[in-house]
Amino acid sequence: MGKKLFRIYIAVSLDGFIARTNGAVDWLDQYDPAEFGFDDFLDSVGTLIIGRNTFDQVMEFGDWPYEARRTIVLTSRDLPEDRPANIEPYGGSIIELVDQLRDSRNGDGDIWVVGGGSVVTQFLFGGFADQLDIFTVPEVLGDGISLFGRDAGGIKPRLLASERYNSGVVRSQYGLHDI
Repeated sequence: MGKKLFRIYIAVSLDGFIARTNGAVDWLDQYDPAEFGFDDFLDSVGTLIIGRNTFDQVMEFGDWPYEARRTIVLTSRDLPEDRPANIEPYGGSIIELVDQLRDSRNGDGDIWVVGGGSVVTQFLFGGFADQLDIFTVPEVLGDGISLFGRDAGGIKPRLLASERYNSGVVRSQYGLHDI
């Protein structure tokens, strides 16, 4: 088995936001994730890392959509008792988590750093993410939660591929390390 990659796979508005100021992503509803190869991507993933606010938002959608995959929620608070068995809280060091997951022989597939913004920032600018797939959506929100925070800087992604879809969405895939 090859090295497990920490992958950020995320949609962003044309003006750089991943969600509205209240966390809503309703502006993405008109786009079909299947057009962008989401199912193939998900098939390559064995573990998800997700921030608490994003986790709570996904839980509001109804059934947990990632039942078959280990999900690690970065949180200092207790998770709901009725959560699926594959969802676990984690309140420790990101460095230790990355080391554990890279060294783990359990579970197949890459690790998807789902979000939200602060989680993506920690992995990206902490040097833990290996690959970044940004789907730039032709929508201008004007305000919201930025993909890159104010203190962003210091990384030099290497463009691996770029693709335009019929909907006007553009996928830019970047390598962040020699992998």
